[in-house]
Amino acid sequence: MVGWTRALVTGIGLATLAASGTASAQGPSPGAAAGRELFQTYCASCHGVDGRGKGPVADALETPPADLTKLSERYGTPLPREELAAFIDGRRDVAAHGPRDMPVWGKRFSNEAADAPNPERVAQEAIGRILDYLASIQRFESARALAPQQASKSEAKPWPPPTHMVTMP
Repeated sequence: MVGWTRALVTGIGLATLAASGTASAQGPSPGAAAGRELFQTYCASCHGVDGRGKGPVADALETPPADLTKLSERYGTPLPREELAAFIDGRRDVAAHGPRDMPVWGKRFSNEAADAPNPERVAQEAIGRILDYLASIQRFESARALAPQQASKSEAKPWPPPTHMVTMP
């Protein structure tokens, strides 16, 4: 009976370990993997293939691209998806930065999906996948990044951050 109990407990333990896994062992979520492909296609020229703001055209921009691996330090975890989506799709801009250097991806994605039954939904899904990817590349260099976002709408931080706040590696 002792041998059978030990085998049962060992089997349950191994099954639990196999089912639980970790994000790093399982790899990125399907949304993050698809988001990585979109990021490489649409964002990496400015933000760099690693998201740190050092893409091949970054030096030509008036406002340096943000280090997107540090969004959690600025906004907390989890990332505020709706707020960040508004920057990506063009619903929100920062007047202090002058002309918008970043393309309005909501319009671009909608135009590319013009033949789809709901182009706006296609655009939202693409931006959602990019946000999944951005969440997966966050570097946690301070405990503040681990705390949930506590700022009210009146305390919302500008995006992209002012040039003097952009951290360059």
